Amino acid sequence: MLTDGREIAADLVIVAAGIRANAELAQGAGLEVGRGIVVGDRMQTGRAGIYAIGECAEHRGICYGLVEPAYEQARVLASHLCGEAARYDGSVLATNLKVSGVSVFSAGDFIGAAGTEQIVLSDAGLGAYKKLVIANGRLVGAVLFGDTADGLWYLELIRSGASIAAIRDDLMFGRALAERAAPKELAA
Repeated sequence: MLTDGREIAADLVIVAAGIRANAELAQGAGLEVGRGIVVGDRMQTGRAGIYAIGECAEHRGICYGLVEPAYEQARVLASHLCGEAARYDGSVLATNLKVSGVSVFSAGDFIGAAGTEQIVLSDAGLGAYKKLVIANGRLVGAVLFGDTADGLWYLELIRSGASIAAIRDDLMFGRALAERAAPKELAA
């Protein structure tokens, strides 16, 4: 039933809910607020001594709404407050879950912007799909359906920005094969 009392018949209703920062207090205090409380690379607002992290913080136009970026932001802020040189450059987002019983993993830029190369492996018989996105000799994104065992390894490669040149030909086949093919390069 709608708020005006009308009813609309439906076979299926899908509700998608996201996050919206409750930034009324910050806005009332004169802080800049967009989708969240706007912060810089040290998690500081536009006013000295006032910081924001987590779901309420908007960094470089992004409100992450996930716990891992909040942990990363907290580490940066703690380091900064202790006088260490620290900055938050944003987070590489990753999702690892099951959808209708199928394991799904995604990380980084899995869409593939201009100038990227996409490598896809699809095996309907095994119920597996892998898409890796490469830019400038580095892994920048991954999508896995079915077999997600190497998801965290791909995420590590994405976050590190390490060159994949030594393992490029074996990258699609997972960590075990890639490390056997080029163990010296991966250990460095």
